[in-house]
Amino acid sequence: MNMKNSESKRTFIPKKIGETLKKVNRSYSAKFGKIEFLILSKWPQIVGNFFADHSEPDKISRITNDFNEFDEPIYKNFLHVKVSPAAAVEFQHYKDTIIEKINSYFGYKAISDLRLQQNFVPKKNIKLKKSKDRTISSEEFDNIRNNIDKIQDKDLEKSIVNLGVSIKRED
Repeated sequence: MNMKNSESKRTFIPKKIGETLKKVNRSYSAKFGKIEFLILSKWPQIVGNFFADHSEPDKISRITNDFNEFDEPIYKNFLHVKVSPAAAVEFQHYKDTIIEKINSYFGYKAISDLRLQQNFVPKKNIKLKKSKDRTISSEEFDNIRNNIDKIQDKDLEKSIVNLGVSIKRED
C-alpha cells in the first residue's frame, strides 16, 4: 500500500532563469570568489598564449595588510600560479608585467603579488581568437602609395606605406 503523498510537486508557474540557477551560482561563488573565477576563466586572454600554455592559476590567498579608520582589515591578494620549469625564469622576469595586466583587466589593484610554484603544467589546447588575415587590394595599395609621393626619405616612405596597409587591414 502506497502511502506517498499523491500531490504533484510541480506547480507549472514560470520562473526566472536567475532564480533557478541561484543554487548553482551560490555553490560556484562559495568555492571561488569572483576575482578567482574570472582569472581562471580568462587566463589566456589576460597573460597571452605563451604564458597560458606554460602556467595556470591555482588559488588566491588573502593576507591582512593593515586596518582602515573603521578598524576593518585591508587585505592583500596573492595569486598562486603553477609554472612549468621550462618557463619559470621567463615568468619570473615578466612577473610585474603580468600583475599589471591582471590589474588592468579588472580596473583596480586586484592582485598585489604572484607566488610561483614550479610544477608540471599539462598542455592545453586553448588558443586566443586570431583575427582573419585580411589582404588589401592592389587598388587600395596604390591609393596609399599615391598619398605619400612628396616624401623624399625611402625608409620613412616604406614605414608609412606599411602603417597604411596595417590600418587598412584593421578596417
